[in-house]
This record gives sequence, structure tokens and C-alpha cells, in this order.
Amino acid sequence: MVSTRTYNLVISTGRWKESLCISELRSFARLLEGVDIEDVRLTGFPGLITATVTCDPKYFVEQLREYVITGRFVPSFILRVVPIEVVVKTNLLTELAEVQEKAVELALSEIAENQTYKIEVRYRGLSIDRRRLIDLIAKRIPRKVKLEDPDRVLYIDIFPDTTGISVLDPRTQIFSLLKALREARQQKLSEQSS
Repeated sequence: MVSTRTYNLVISTGRWKESLCISELRSFARLLEGVDIEDVRLTGFPGLITATVTCDPKYFVEQLREYVITGRFVPSFILRVVPIEVVVKTNLLTELAEVQEKAVELALSEIAENQTYKIEVRYRGLSIDRRRLIDLIAKRIPRKVKLEDPDRVLYIDIFPDTTGISVLDPRTQIFSLLKALREARQQKLSEQSS
């Protein structure tokens, strides 16, 4: 399982494809000047890796998306990448009190009063009441909730030992290979019809 350490990326790949995914991550990082992937770790969950990138993790994900859309780098094993801003200890005995505090603090500092948001919670290897956690956090964030196409996503990724938290632009700061390839096709079709 994930140890109590920090990381700033959570990466999804195919089951048993972790080493190929790590190689692709390192290859992509080399395309960005001065950027490296450090402290890559298997999480104990098939197809799931955490890593530390030596630049702003949001920038890394934005660049990965842009490179795929423009066809400059198209991975086969990097399926999803989520940047993480804050890592805290997971403590079920306190109903994830530190997770709640950091999530609210981050949301209030990064979601403007006129922006909409939604909370996305992922958890592995634990039994938690996801809906209750979302409700406890949302009632402390005086911003408008919008489940479809929000301006920001308050992303909470819970592992047995640590929890990663971020406020992200869902259009550019959460990388999905399938979505990026779809965008690349749409862009190509648009350019051909012009």
C-alpha cells in the first residue's frame, strides 16, 4: 500500500503494465526541459502508480494533454494522470478530519466565489461513506455546486495511508488518454473541414 510520503501525481495504467507506464512517463518528462519523474511507486493496487514530478504537476498534466492532442507524444500505457497538490495522512478514526480540513482550505483558496465546482472522491482498500464525506466538505464551501461541466473539481484520492487532494480545471488538468485522443480527432476533422 501507499506509505505516508508525498507524491504529486496519481497515474492509472493497465493491469501488469506499470513498468511500461513508468518508462513512458520518464520519456515524456524528458520532452519538457528540466523536468524529471522521481520517486515512482507502485501502490499495491493493480494499474495504479504514484510519482513525484519535478515541476508543477498541473503544468505536467496540461503539457501531456497538449502533446497528445497535437500528436507530438502519444502514449500507449499512460491512461489517466491526476495532479495532486496536497498529501495528508488518511485517518478513519477521526472521520478523515485532516482530509476535510485540507480539502476545504484548498477549495476556498482556489475556487473563486463566482465559480462552480463538484467534489470527486476516489478510494481504494477502504470502506468509507463517500456521500457523507462529500456532504461534510460541501457544506463548508460557500460556492455553487454543479455536477455537469463545473469550473473546478475538488479531487480527493484516498489510499489506506495517505490522501491526495487537488482543485483542478476538469478540461485541462485531469489527463485522460481517451479524451485527449478524441479531442485530437475532433481538432483534425475541424481543420480538414476549414
